[in-house]
Amino acid sequence: MSGDVKKKVLESIRAEEVIELAGKLIKIPSENPPGDTGEIASFIKDYLGEVGVESELHEPVKGKISLVARIGGGGDKELVLNGHMDVVPAGDRSRWSFDPFSGEVRDGYILGRGSSDMKGGLAGAIYAFRKLVEFEKELAGTLTLACVADEETGGENGAGYLVSKGIAVGSAVLIAEPTGMEFVDVGQKGTFWVRITVHGKPVHGSLAPFAGENAILKAADLMKELLSVTELRPKLSEEMRRVVEESKPMVDKLVKMKGMGKILDRPTINIGIIKGGTKINMVPERCEIDVDTRVPVGMKSEQLAEYVQKIVSKYGGEITYLERSEPNFTSPDSEIAKLVAENAAQILGFRPKPLIEWASSDARFYRAKNVPTVHYGPGELDLIHGYNERVKAEDVVKAAKVYAGTAVDYLRPGA
Repeated sequence: MSGDVKKKVLESIRAEEVIELAGKLIKIPSENPPGDTGEIASFIKDYLGEVGVESELHEPVKGKISLVARIGGGGDKELVLNGHMDVVPAGDRSRWSFDPFSGEVRDGYILGRGSSDMKGGLAGAIYAFRKLVEFEKELAGTLTLACVADEETGGENGAGYLVSKGIAVGSAVLIAEPTGMEFVDVGQKGTFWVRITVHGKPVHGSLAPFAGENAILKAADLMKELLSVTELRPKLSEEMRRVVEESKPMVDKLVKMKGMGKILDRPTINIGIIKGGTKINMVPERCEIDVDTRVPVGMKSEQLAEYVQKIVSKYGGEITYLERSEPNFTSPDSEIAKLVAENAAQILGFRPKPLIEWASSDARFYRAKNVPTVHYGPGELDLIHGYNERVKAEDVVKAAKVYAGTAVDYLRPGA
């Protein structure tokens, strides 16, 4: 039965309609910061309202508006189609070769800020959801659409809020984040951001380095020692190890640097900001460094915290925790991961491979609740957050078909 329904759903999808929707979403600026998603959320609400779907709007912080809509029901299973509406700022307009908010189609690509990250995928998810309204009676469960705010600045006031309040959690989640059509994201590294403060003893600069204690020099020694966090290794299950090893060459390909796959099974560290000193002729009594460390799958952030604390203590420093999230992982053998891969294979003619990513996303909120969650979406990965962002129009259409097919299969009667 589900095969017949899926065939009808896929045949009803119109490429020109999906592409047009993506262009309209791109034309609505939703840069974050400031992160106001009011206009784009209203547009989506009206778009769904045209087919009789009521939407809820949630605004935990002024301007950070998320939209939730549901169809189906009558079963225990709930699939959440998730996508974020906010995009990073367009930046210097003179460095774009086209209007970043044009949404035009040129040479087979949809152009504009957020086209890859992630209004192309968002359009596919919204369109698939709306198309399935026609087949709502065939769904043995609930299909939820969550168009969220705030992802580009942490997600706490978007997906994080919806999950914490139990508004849109689901029994499985498919996020339309860009992975390229070749990959399904099943895991991500965690985030461990800290500010380290080091103290010195100020004296007149003319007496240095023979008197006083220079906080900047202490911080320099501390920073060199912190780089040793990359020597730590996670404890991986056999399943995790297999996915990590299979992901490494994909990372090389995506980053376009040979050997970069090693970032998946060790922490990385970036000294992002350093502030110190009062004036040139004073030995600095204080230095602050902001450190971005990423936690690999198979390791807890607490392990990094203990390691960093030991080093900082040697220098009499202090740690302020800025942001902290755990690495997260969904089995590639989970139902949602297999269904996405199977539907992609049917549409594309090849099966996408499971991938562990080195960054983080809203997936962590769902995985923290033990909800199987995957990413799959169209995107030119090397242009994300850059100038002249674009997405292949045909990939947006194919993604919409994958989302629709996956929803039918996941919510089929007896599944």
